[in-house]
Amino acid sequence: MATKLRIGTGGLPLTSEGGTIGGLQRLRQLGLEHLELEFVQSVFLKEDTAAEVAAAAEKNDITLSVHGSYFVNLASPEKAKWHAGIQRVVQAARIGAIAGAKSVTYHSGFIQGDLPGATERVAEGTREILEQVKAKQAEINIAPELTGKASQFGDREQLIQLVKKMREEGFDNMALCIDFAHQYARHLGQFNTYDEFAYTIEDISKHLGERTIHNLHMHVSAIEFGDKGEKNHLLLARSLAEYADYGVGVEGIEEHFKKLDAKRLGENKFDWKALLKALKATGVGGYLVCESPILELDAVLLQKYYQDL
Repeated sequence: MATKLRIGTGGLPLTSEGGTIGGLQRLRQLGLEHLELEFVQSVFLKEDTAAEVAAAAEKNDITLSVHGSYFVNLASPEKAKWHAGIQRVVQAARIGAIAGAKSVTYHSGFIQGDLPGATERVAEGTREILEQVKAKQAEINIAPELTGKASQFGDREQLIQLVKKMREEGFDNMALCIDFAHQYARHLGQFNTYDEFAYTIEDISKHLGERTIHNLHMHVSAIEFGDKGEKNHLLLARSLAEYADYGVGVEGIEEHFKKLDAKRLGENKFDWKALLKALKATGVGGYLVCESPILELDAVLLQKYYQDL
């Protein structure tokens, strides 16, 4: 079964103008194929503008996904916070579906020293999200993200078990989002070789079936981690000259590079090249969303390297 991996940005390209539709046009100019709508602070599209985005995405052959609110904690024992998180994800899913997005991801919540209780609350909250999305007839996958710190719910094994549980209950649109940089940071430098990346894909396929890896929602960036996991997202390369050595340049990016916070130029040890080789060798399809500090620069680099393999 032939699958296609579409690479794009987590948010509008920095060099785009004209809002979301302008961002879609800029992605097409750059040869990229995917956009993740960042509903992390708010769901900034209304129903009518979401429908316009859907039409523009189809015209430019750009697929869409959604990143839901940062203010979600399905593991919280506080019912008000728990319910509020559910509604935020449902709203992102509903508007995302109108825009034509195929998947919505979010961070499930914080464990806070109570793994069994947190796991049950996350499962209950996820079920409620799925039920409400189904009731609203929103056709979109619900895909909680692999998170970057051990204090957060969302290791690969936890997500696989959650997906299996929800699918067994009849929710076929239950999925997951694998953030390979988060997995590396969460495990303090593990899961950073070709074999480990391939194992990750094989493990998902083994437990959730090939259909999952043929339509997988993924995140990637360079990353810095500390004792507690994820700290900062970094650039894949440290200078525009290094990008030029890869044959990559983006018109208008220089001013954004100059403004970059020095900490975003830290030493990257995440092996993104090995990841791309593993994705290609294992036939992964779906969406690879770049979450770099300079989105389109690294997304173009990822795209070029992947296509040249």
